[in-house]
Amino acid sequence: MYIVRKTETLRGIGLGPDSKIEWHQRYPDAHYPFLVKRMSWSWFSAEIVRIQPTELEFRVKGDDAAYLALHDAVRSDGETTINGGSRSTITDFRGKLTFAPIGSSVEGWNCFKRASSVVAVHLAPLTSDHHENDISSVPPSLYFENTTLKASLQKLRSVLDGSGINDSAYAETLGLLLLWEIRHAADPQFKQLKPIRGGLTAHQLRRIKEFVDVHISKEIGISELASLVRLSQFHFIRAFKHSVGLSPYQYVLSERIGVAKEMLSKRELSIADVALAVGFSDASQLNRVFRKLIGVTPTIYRRENGSG
Repeated sequence: MYIVRKTETLRGIGLGPDSKIEWHQRYPDAHYPFLVKRMSWSWFSAEIVRIQPTELEFRVKGDDAAYLALHDAVRSDGETTINGGSRSTITDFRGKLTFAPIGSSVEGWNCFKRASSVVAVHLAPLTSDHHENDISSVPPSLYFENTTLKASLQKLRSVLDGSGINDSAYAETLGLLLLWEIRHAADPQFKQLKPIRGGLTAHQLRRIKEFVDVHISKEIGISELASLVRLSQFHFIRAFKHSVGLSPYQYVLSERIGVAKEMLSKRELSIADVALAVGFSDASQLNRVFRKLIGVTPTIYRRENGSG
């Protein structure tokens, strides 16, 4: 039986695929060898697994989602295989990536002598943008290197561990970027996206603005915004940026901060209250984005601009 110890599900939007890495401690004892944090969005999910020195069996069965992982691990012994094919016994796979398309399975066992981790993304197929996001023909690959994919996964890791921006529009943008980068990694001759011709209409922009204004305290995903104007997610992101000069997630964050600035003038509201009211998970998230966009923390801004 495969088990997961100390699992934490973080704030996300929608229900992504149910796929996950399944772990089984080969020689169970009283301690908990690993910690898992998961997050899901409308069409994909991600998890970060931190593993203490132990010996584990693992399996990923991609029935409904492709699997992409970034490893930070050194094993003293073990083996890994994709679809029961040739086995890899590489011991140091720090910074290495693994990809398996839908219908593939990855399994094996590891004997870890040091603390290790893996960031994994499970990508379900989108119903739109078929050409740009179709990774069904990309072959599986075990322990390869790609600096572009690695950088995007590290950004997604920061969403999971709380050190980055926990915003659904931002996370979904990263997910879409990963789809395109997987295609390009498999086929460097894969064409760049065609230049966008024109942006959104005034009516479409008004619908987006009204939706963001009304839902400023809630999670707002790229999939939701794109569906409002009946565009694919890839097309929507590019058309929106062409029209506004900002990506959708940058716009959503700027609107959240704009409302937060107004609310900070009300002394009876705590920073945590303001954070929740404008759609951030906690005060630290508000603090991080506010400082990045405004240049000071909410506390300093309140002191310098608040009334009373």
